[in-house]
Amino acid sequence: MNSEKLDVAREVMIARHHWDVPVRVKLRPYVLFVRHMEGELKQLVAQWAHTAAPNAARLGLRRK
Repeated sequence: MNSEKLDVAREVMIARHHWDVPVRVKLRPYVLFVRHMEGELKQLVAQWAHTAAPNAARLGLRRK
């Protein structure tokens, strides 16, 4: 285990060849994918909401 503290204020220059390449996709399949993923996320939240911290209800993350 490294005992050195991380320097969170440190900046790192990232070269252009590390940037993400723009991707073009058709709108309809993308919207369908996003809706599918939102549905999956809602199911996960419903399944695991009971394990959330009590303050999660204040943020709307837990169902009563």
